[in-house]
Amino acid sequence: MSAFSFSRLVLPVLALAVGTGVQASDQVALETLQRMQAAAQNINYHGTLIFLQDGQVQSMQVVHKADDKGRFERLINLNGVAREVVRRDDVVVCYMPDSKEVMVSRQKFSGNVLSKLANNDFSQLQENYEFTLEGLERVAGRPARRIHISPKDKLRYGYRLWVGKENAVLLKSDLLNEKGETLEQAMFADIAIVDRIPDPLLTPTSTGEGYTWYEREPEARKTITNSDWVIDPLPKGFAVVTRFWHQMPGASAPSEHWVLSDGLANVSVYFEKLSDKDEPFVGLSPMGAINAFGGVRDGHQITVIGEVPAQTVELLVHSVASDGDAGDDE
Repeated sequence: MSAFSFSRLVLPVLALAVGTGVQASDQVALETLQRMQAAAQNINYHGTLIFLQDGQVQSMQVVHKADDKGRFERLINLNGVAREVVRRDDVVVCYMPDSKEVMVSRQKFSGNVLSKLANNDFSQLQENYEFTLEGLERVAGRPARRIHISPKDKLRYGYRLWVGKENAVLLKSDLLNEKGETLEQAMFADIAIVDRIPDPLLTPTSTGEGYTWYEREPEARKTITNSDWVIDPLPKGFAVVTRFWHQMPGASAPSEHWVLSDGLANVSVYFEKLSDKDEPFVGLSPMGAINAFGGVRDGHQITVIGEVPAQTVELLVHSVASDGDAGDDE
C-alpha cells in the first residue's frame, strides 16, 4: 500500500477519534457543571473564601446551609472593614460593628460569589459558550476538575472553574478577559463539606444590641410595557430580561432601567432625562472587570454598565435609538 493510500485511510479515522474525544470531553464538562448547579442547591459547607480583585485581597469566613427549610448563609469579613452578613432566604441582615449599625433588606438570594456562579443553568448557555474539560487539579486540598468556559465571540468574558470531583462543589473560579487573562479570582483556602450545619455556626457574633437598625424596603419596581427606546441590534445571544422604572439618587424623575442577559453575563442600560445643569457622561469608564459607557440621545443620558468587555457596552450605547431613529453621540 502506498503512503498516499495509507494516509487517505488513516487520517480520517484519526480525525474522527480526536473529534469524538473532544465531544466527550465537552459532554463531561457540561455534566460536571450541571452537577455543580445541583450541588449549590443542597450541599452544606463552611470554610474560608479568598477573593482577588484589582490587586486587592479579601478573605471571608463562609457558612452555607441548604435544606427543606430554606437556604441560609453567613459571611464574615476577615480583613478590611469589619462586617458580618447573615442571609435567610431573601432576608439579608448586615452587621457593621465599626459604625454600630445594622441594615436589614430583602433581595433575591444569590449567595457568595462562588455559589452565585454555580447556580447558573449551563445547559442553556451552549449557543454562546463552549465548555472544555482541561484536567484534574487540587484546590483547598481536594481533587477538582478544571473546566474552561470560553465565549464564542469577544462580547463576553470567559471563566475557568475548578469543581470538586467528589461532590461537585465549586472550589475556585477565574474570570477571564478577551485575552484569557485573569480579571478576578475567588477560591476556597479551606472548606469542610458536612451533612448538617449546627445552628451556632449561623448565629451572628453580635446581637445588634445598642446598634442603630435600618430597614431598606425593596424598590417598588413598576414594569415598563411600552418604551420610546429601542436597542437594535442587540449583541448576539443577549436578550432583554426586564424593563422597569428606577429612581436614580438625586434625580427628580425616575429613569428607565433595562436588564440584558445572555444567561451568564448581565448588563444594565439606563435612560435618564438630562437637565440644562447636568453634565453628561460620555465615553468609557472601566472599573476592574466592570465597564461602563455613556452617550447622549435626544436629551437623555444613556449609560450601559456590566461585567462584560468594553466593546460590548460601547456597542450597546451606539445601538440605542429613540422612536426608531438613531442619533449621534455627543
